[in-house]
Parts: sequence; structure tokens; C-alpha cells
Amino acid sequence: LFRPFATDRLLKALPQTVERIAVLDRTKEPGALAEPLFLDVQAAVVDGGRNIKVIAGRYGLSSKDVIPADIVAVFDNLAADNGKKFFTLGINDDVTFLSLDRAEGVDVETPGLTECKFWGFGSDGTVGANKSAIKIIGDHTDLYAQAYFDYDSKKSGGVTMSHLRFGTNPINLPYLITEPQFVACHRQSYVHEYDLLRGIKKGGTFLLNCTWSPEELNEHLPAKLRRQIAEKELNFYIINAAKIAAEIGLGGRINMVTQAAFFKLTEIIPVDDAIKYLKESVVTSYGKKGQNIVDMNNAAIDQGVGALVKVDVPADWKNAVDEGGHKAKPGCESCPSFVQNIAQPINAQAGYDLPVS
Repeated sequence: LFRPFATDRLLKALPQTVERIAVLDRTKEPGALAEPLFLDVQAAVVDGGRNIKVIAGRYGLSSKDVIPADIVAVFDNLAADNGKKFFTLGINDDVTFLSLDRAEGVDVETPGLTECKFWGFGSDGTVGANKSAIKIIGDHTDLYAQAYFDYDSKKSGGVTMSHLRFGTNPINLPYLITEPQFVACHRQSYVHEYDLLRGIKKGGTFLLNCTWSPEELNEHLPAKLRRQIAEKELNFYIINAAKIAAEIGLGGRINMVTQAAFFKLTEIIPVDDAIKYLKESVVTSYGKKGQNIVDMNNAAIDQGVGALVKVDVPADWKNAVDEGGHKAKPGCESCPSFVQNIAQPINAQAGYDLPVS
């Protein structure tokens, strides 16, 4: 896509003050001296007689996100006297040691931006409801909106993750949300399976769909999750969406209940307007299935707004330790090494954290 290479234009665009360049290729060419864009840039610099040091990086392989912390790491490596001439981004390469460690404490503040992450169960309606929500906000407000839905090709019965962004300025963030202000978990068993609150901002909001009462949370929530809630000073809410959906006749389709609760908590748009737009989307989505289906979904919206329960987080959750009747989800001590070290982290949505070794 970049050949024939415009050497003259590149040299003309480079200020005379440039001393070092990092070229990032999203490819790996086994058997080649290096990747193609790097080779062409380096050749152009030599051809132009410029005294510039050019180094090469690889990124994005196996669809790994490149986030701002990675770019900071590239600049840090460029500035270092003994920086790597060849490097990779987004992985932990403990075999050839070519990877750059992500810079810590990088927070790209974007005024007026709200980032939300939803953990759902394939077939519970979470993805469909979030598509409706992003469309409602995009169509009925002046806000910019972005959505990405992360799930297996066999969605039904598997975990789904929805990433939603809303902002007063154009959104140019081509990577998954790593520091959400709002997290919703629509399936209570996930509290033992996934790191639901990873990266959530201090003072953010956590909504958990569960059948437990506030008094039972201390017994059922794992210690790590309780510590995260307390340490991050989160606004913690629970809702029994499954009970509401069952009583109305929707079965496992909890999406309208939880979506109404989302609009109530985030106040991205006035809740009365949100309810009106949600009910309009119900007619669009389910009108052909009959008025009864429409009425049931409308009832779910009305009840979802009023069914939220604010949890007063005990101070001692900061020091929570699993003990007694509840234990964290056990590992498979007798399983083969592959299952313990690779399959289990992947199943826990922590596959990107695995080192190359």
C-alpha cells in the first residue's frame, strides 16, 4: 500500500532537527532483514544523506490493541541511549526480549468523554440492547458515539463484552476501553470467572445483576472484587433483572431491564427521554412479533428504572480475605500444564497477559 515509495516526499516532510525515527510495521516477515516500511524509510534516509537513526517496531499482530501507553513506550525507547533497535509492542516477550514494557501511569484525559463496559451472556440481549443504546444517543443527542462488541463467533452461551464511548468531541480512539467509568456485569457467576473491574476509574460506577440481597454480598463476592470496590470508592448498585424478566414473561432476556438501569445511572441523557427512546426502539425491534411482546419489554423498561439498589460498601471490604464457606474459583491443580498455564487464563479473558514463553 505504500509502494512505490515516495522518497523525495518523505525527506521533504522530515524537519532538519530530526535525529531519530521509530517505524512501526503491522507485519512480520520471516527471513527478511526487517519489516518492509522500516527498510524503505531507512533506505530513504541513507539515500538523502541524512544523519538519522532509524529503529524498527512491530505492533498489532494477532489483533493486539496499541494503546497510548505503548506509544509512550516507543518515545521512551527512542530517547534512551541504549534503546532497542528492533522491538515489539503489546506483548510480553520473555524469550527474545524484544518487547517494550507499557509505560505506567498514562491517562489520556478526554474532556466530556464517558467510557462504559458491559459484561453479558450470549443470548441475554446485552449486545442488542447496547446497539440500541448507542443508536439512541447518536440519533437523539449532540454527543458523538462509538461502540465495539467483543465476543466469540459462537456468541450464544458465551461471554460478551460491549465497549461504549460517548463524548462531546469526535472520538478517535481505535482500541478497547481499558479505564471505564462505568462497568455493568449482567451475569452473577462472572464475579468468580473474570477480572470485571480491571482498570475502572476511581469513583466510577459498578452495576451487578444478581439474585443476592445487599446483606448476602459479603458472602458471595470474592475478596478481590470487594477490595476493588472499596479501594476504588465505587458507586455500587445491584439489580435482580432475572427476577423482573421472569415475572414479566421475558425468560432470560434481561436486556431492557439492565438498559433502563444504565440510562438511570449514567444520566447521559435525561432518564425520561431515555425511557421514551427505549420504548420507541422496542416498537422498531419487536413490533412485528406482536403487541404482547412490545408491552412486556415496555414493562421491563419501567421496572428497570426503579429496581436499582444502592449498596453501602462496608469499610472493611478494603481488607477482604477469602475465608470460611466461600473460596475463590479453584484452579485445576491436577490438570496438564497447558490447561493450567494457557487454557485457564484464556478462558478467564486474560490471554493477552500471557508471556511469549
